[in-house]
Amino acid sequence: RTCRCTEHPSEKGRMRTRSEDSVFSVHAIAGTHVVVFGLDVKGYNDRSTLGSTDSTEELAGAISRIALGDDVVGEGLPTSDAKAAPSGVIFAGFAIDRIEAGDHTVSLNRNGKPIQKFLWCDNTALPGREYVYTISRMKSVEEVDFEPYGASLSVQVTTENPNDPNSTHGVFFNRGLTGARYVKKFGSHMKYHMLNKFGDKVWKQVINPRKLDPASSKEAREWLSRGLEEALIGFIAQAKDPTYRLLGAVYEFTHVESIDAFAKAVERGVDVKIVRHCKGSYRPKKGKNGKEWIPDSTTESAAKAIDSQPFAKLEDAHKWQHGTFIERKHASGISHNKFIILVCNNRPLQVWTGSTNFTDGGIYGQLNVGHIVRDKKVALQYHQYWTSLAKDIPGRRHAGGDGIQPMDVRNEELQPDLSGPLPLRSIKVMFSPRPTAKMLDWFAERVGEAKTIHFTAAFGVSQPIARVLNGTAAGVSSSALRRSPRLLKRASTLRDGCLRYVLLDNKPSLKTSQKLHQKKPGMVDYYDFRFNETNKIAFGALLDKGSSSEDESLTGLNTFVDFVHTKVLLVDALSDEPLVVTGSANFSEASLEKNDENMLFVKGNTSLADIYLTEYVRVFEHYYSRDMYNRFVSKNEDSDRAWGEPVTDESWTVPYFDPSTQLYKERLLYR
Repeated sequence: RTCRCTEHPSEKGRMRTRSEDSVFSVHAIAGTHVVVFGLDVKGYNDRSTLGSTDSTEELAGAISRIALGDDVVGEGLPTSDAKAAPSGVIFAGFAIDRIEAGDHTVSLNRNGKPIQKFLWCDNTALPGREYVYTISRMKSVEEVDFEPYGASLSVQVTTENPNDPNSTHGVFFNRGLTGARYVKKFGSHMKYHMLNKFGDKVWKQVINPRKLDPASSKEAREWLSRGLEEALIGFIAQAKDPTYRLLGAVYEFTHVESIDAFAKAVERGVDVKIVRHCKGSYRPKKGKNGKEWIPDSTTESAAKAIDSQPFAKLEDAHKWQHGTFIERKHASGISHNKFIILVCNNRPLQVWTGSTNFTDGGIYGQLNVGHIVRDKKVALQYHQYWTSLAKDIPGRRHAGGDGIQPMDVRNEELQPDLSGPLPLRSIKVMFSPRPTAKMLDWFAERVGEAKTIHFTAAFGVSQPIARVLNGTAAGVSSSALRRSPRLLKRASTLRDGCLRYVLLDNKPSLKTSQKLHQKKPGMVDYYDFRFNETNKIAFGALLDKGSSSEDESLTGLNTFVDFVHTKVLLVDALSDEPLVVTGSANFSEASLEKNDENMLFVKGNTSLADIYLTEYVRVFEHYYSRDMYNRFVSKNEDSDRAWGEPVTDESWTVPYFDPSTQLYKERLLYR
């Protein structure tokens, strides 16, 4: 049997690797901590015995097709004694082994059970490592057991090292997922805590990593951070003496370790300047005439954390208190940036940016990314923006005008709104506030033209993008789609082969949606575009209590956004010309017209796209499988199907070879 293996170099040794023979194929995509596999089996298109797909079957299949989670490796699966398949073999799935340094082989199947997915992730890889993976097919044996058969395929990949000083980009995602694995590791510390959720005090059972004994707390925080905290502290530590400056712009600022790292830089003689969000309101004084200014909770929490920092020398304490922080009071919205500029001898060198607030919840809780850009041109643009922020220039022009050019005009001059596709191998930076929110139309155009997108929306989807997801950009109104299944089907098939992944923080409220539609009849939201078959949607979720034998828990560190806080748009990430958009802005009108924000656009860097894509798939598959399982249990209350239990026949393959399903498109996309 012949086997072909092709490598697609991405950047400095990283690659997308394919291997195939006459029976099946594998496409491996390496990131930093994740390797994604697009698998395919040939000849199934002609097998009429597979039948057609119904919704119950697709839901049931999701139980066995789950991504089993981080740090779970297989037990009891043979790795070298694959047997020849008899005629009429039942194809039960795949076996995947990882060969590490020293020829150490690790089975990635849990308890010898087959992987019943054509898109699968190894979430246990480490950065900067070379791995060889062997992939075999598995067959059912006597309806209760499984074993490999036939020839195997091998692929070799090198994961990215984000700490490589010679690489333009260093990307660090935290774990962003707790779930069953978090409970297995630290479940003995699960307790009821009084939490602030959307302004209400509620008791919830969580595992707060700050509330554990010192050794367990350190272990839990390292596991949750997954290198994000270490990278942030390491970035700050590069400023080692008075020849350096650290120029920051922050929103939430309470993370003890980050604050301590900045303080240590002050003690080293580094010139540290941080523009911080400072908003509040004037309220009547209690029992007195007049009004007093009351800071909002974000401003007050940061002030308390800053004041709590100790110093060995009084002169450093004075510098910290009076010469480090710049209050951003005149932003037109919130000062939502989360970036740091590293400057040496007055030359901007690098930038730390991304979605990560300087809080425990930002680093150990909700999904976030820290992104280092080692590019002097980009750093200079951020420096120009920071200089205006440091002067506390108003975000937008006041009615009377005061002769000062406002931030929205300055930002438009730094980088005008984009028009058309970006040039290949380019990096663009965009800052807010801006005069208009027309960039939302540019994003909507990219979504509409793409073969595939991977999009995160922590706070909902803006109208221009939602209309494209809904199909209304093709001339079909939202209300018509809701009334007519025929029109909905037409809109779904207008882009044959297109697949759009949308990851939300939580499932939107139907009651809220109905109220909004009454006020604004033409608006489009999740309850419209979820029916478009080109959209595959997931949202943060835990397994419903009582529906699974596995308990899951959050950290309790986040007040509003528990699951997904990243602001990411990947356009045609699997192509040779991918576009990565990341930063602090939520693809909303407020993030463009009101808030202080920054966004990074990188076109044509397949290495960077692979990192973002593999992390996206990791999180999307985790949450999508939980939603599917919860839906299955709610529809089949008497079912005894266990979480993660594979089926013993070929029914799991049905939706992957039915052209009407999303899984069919997904198989073709990743293979």
